[in-house]
Amino acid sequence: MAEQPGLSAWSLLGRAPDLRVRRFRGALIIARRDDGLELDAVAEFIFKRVDGETTVRDIGEQLAAEYDIPVDEAVSDSLELLGRLYELEMVRMESPVG
Repeated sequence: MAEQPGLSAWSLLGRAPDLRVRRFRGALIIARRDDGLELDAVAEFIFKRVDGETTVRDIGEQLAAEYDIPVDEAVSDSLELLGRLYELEMVRMESPVG
């Protein structure tokens, strides 16, 4: 599983406060500053679970259950997408509460 520096399966991620999210012609579009992405169904499934309280691994486990794929593969896919969003500063690391 390829991890970004500081980003792991146990990371808690939240959305950037200035992230714009819109549905356009059936697709979910997310944008921040000059960067924008159109999310496919799997990416949208992952993105919608970014809430600052759910770990990347938990998101991967939910993805595995939804699409009937191996958990390790789903966690890796989640980490890859969220790593890209992290690089674009569309998501940010959250500190665990407590």
